[in-house]
Formats: sequence, structure tokens, C-alpha cells
Amino acid sequence: MKYAHQDRGNKLRLHQLSVLFRRRMPQDMPLIPTSKALFPPVRPVSDDTSEMLRSYALQVTLSTIFSVIACISIPLNLICLWFLCRYSRPWTPTIVLCINLALADFVYSMILPFQIVYHIRGNNWPFEDALCRIVTVLSYGNVHCSLLTMMCISIERYLGIVHPLRYKAMRSMRTSVLTCALIWVFVLLPLVPLMMTNLTIRVQNLDIITCFDVLPKEMFDDKPARFIAYFGSLVFFFFFLPLLIMGFCYFSIIITLLHSHSTQLRETKKQTVCLIIVLLLVITVCYLPHIIMSIIHYVFTIQKKSFYFEYKISFAVATINCCLDPLVYYFGSKEFRRKIQKKLCRCVTVGVSENTPIFSEHDIQITPMQKVLNR
Repeated sequence: MKYAHQDRGNKLRLHQLSVLFRRRMPQDMPLIPTSKALFPPVRPVSDDTSEMLRSYALQVTLSTIFSVIACISIPLNLICLWFLCRYSRPWTPTIVLCINLALADFVYSMILPFQIVYHIRGNNWPFEDALCRIVTVLSYGNVHCSLLTMMCISIERYLGIVHPLRYKAMRSMRTSVLTCALIWVFVLLPLVPLMMTNLTIRVQNLDIITCFDVLPKEMFDDKPARFIAYFGSLVFFFFFLPLLIMGFCYFSIIITLLHSHSTQLRETKKQTVCLIIVLLLVITVCYLPHIIMSIIHYVFTIQKKSFYFEYKISFAVATINCCLDPLVYYFGSKEFRRKIQKKLCRCVTVGVSENTPIFSEHDIQITPMQKVLNR
């Protein structure tokens, strides 16, 4: 009887606890916790946005551009990294900056297959939200890192030619490594809001999940002014400002070389002109169209109009820099150019001109007169 009484008491307490739990637990609360990545927020979109997302031309164009970039950039940048790290010795500040640029291009190229799948599936993201954030941050980060690195290469060339004595005191591996670290800090810090926001949105009237093609409401609170302030500052600090600094550096370099009558700088002038032509090519093909389209896109956003189709195409074209950056390594580094010629083009003989510097006077190796006499 004692055990039967205790059993009835236990059953009564369990019944009371179950009733209390049912009262406190909401009826719509799922028993199994759900993930925002699996069930992203649902949001209706305008007719213009819906038409853009359903555009077959946009899907084919973006997937084609990204496929071509991936097929060229992945093996090309892998070869460049191999040559820069293994054969370009001794390492110089320019080599370190080129390694940083090649690494950024290679990492970005590795995430392009995810974007290709996204556009082939009709702008429908099949992966986790965390991967969408990584792809978005690396997409913007690659373009920004490329321009900042080219700006640093321009500054390094400017100091080496215009202020050679001052540059000689500043030239060190520690400075170049610290510069690369600061570049990544400046690139990633403004992208923290993208890392902290759920970028996948389920479009209500299309039943697809987009990846950063539809902005979350909580990101800018549906206020165009905040949208313009954020993306406008990215365009200014990572496009306009680097281009202005690069323009000043190479204008000063050209003026200095034109006023120099040294025969030893003849090869320097030639290589500097080649590098400037390559940089102008990269800027004109990749970055200038994106800057123009970005400004028009932001103006149209204020006017509640859509210009996103052209903006997406221009951003995809801007990432072609992954395929053109190796030209910067070739004309920006004497060691890299010599090794490429020796390994891939064995018929090319490295002449006396390759022993002269590309950019700066302080790299010229002058043979002491005593050694000449002893010969």
C-alpha cells in the first residue's frame, strides 16, 4: 500500500507539471529549434526587383562571366603564387604586396563556383546563410583589397623614384608585411555589418532565396539615406581615394623621369611606362565602369527607381581584375619577370637590361672601380 500511494503521488506531480508546462509554452513554438539559415525571413519585393531576379539574361550573363573568371583566375593566380613565393628571391616590398594581391585573387576565385550555382539556379541560393555572408564579404573584399594593394605599390614606386633617399630608410620587410595587414584591416572593418546580418531573403512572390540581392529591412531600416551613406563611403574610400593617390604618384613619377637625363634610368622609364599602361588598363576595364554604375545606382535608389541589373553586371566585370593583376606582378617586379622568362620562356635571354632596376635608382648595382681595375 505504501508503494502504491507513492506511485499515485508521483503520477499526480507529473500531471501537474505537464499542465503547467502547457500553460507556459506558446502553442506555435516548435519542439525542434529552427535555423534562420534554413528558414530565412520572407519579404515581398517590387515589380522591378522581381523582374530583375527573374531575368534570364542576367542569370546567363553573370554565370558566364564568373565561369570564365574562375577558369582563368584559379590556375593563373596559383602559378603566380608559386612563382612569387618560391622563385622571387630575395623578397622585396613589391614582392610582398604582389603575394598579398595574388592571395586575395586566388581566395576570391575559389568562391566563384558558389555564385555560379546561385545564378544558374535562377538566383536561388541553395546553401547556408553563413556561406552567403562569406561569399559577399570576399566579393567586396577582393575588389577593395586589389585597389588598395595597387595603391600601395604606386606609393612604393613613387617613394623609390621621387624620394629615393627617404625610401631607402623606410624600405623593410616588416613595413611591407605590416602594410598588408593594415590593408586587410581597412578592407574587412567596413564589411562587419555584412558579416553580422542575415543576407539570405526568401522572396515572397517568387519562392526563391536570394543572397544579398534583396537587402534585409533591419540593415538600413528602409532608409535610403543610410544605404547611400554606407555604400557611398565604400565607393569613396575604396575607389575614388585610391585612384586619386595613384594618379598623383604616377604623375610625379613621370615628371621626375622626364627631367632625369641619366642613361642608367632608360630601362626604368620603359618599365614604368609599361606598368602605368597596365594599371590604366585594369582601371579602365574593371573599376571605372563599376564606379559610374554605382553612382547611377545610388541616385536611382533615392528616386525609387531600379538600376540594379546594370550595377550587378558592372560589379561582375570589376572582378575581372583577378585575371589582369598578374600583369601588375610582371611589370612591377624584376625578380618575378626574370623567373617567368627563365621558366616559361627559356628562349628569352635575360640581358643586361634586366639587371637594371624597374623603378628606383637605389636598386642599381654599381660595380666598384677597384674590381674593374683588378679584372
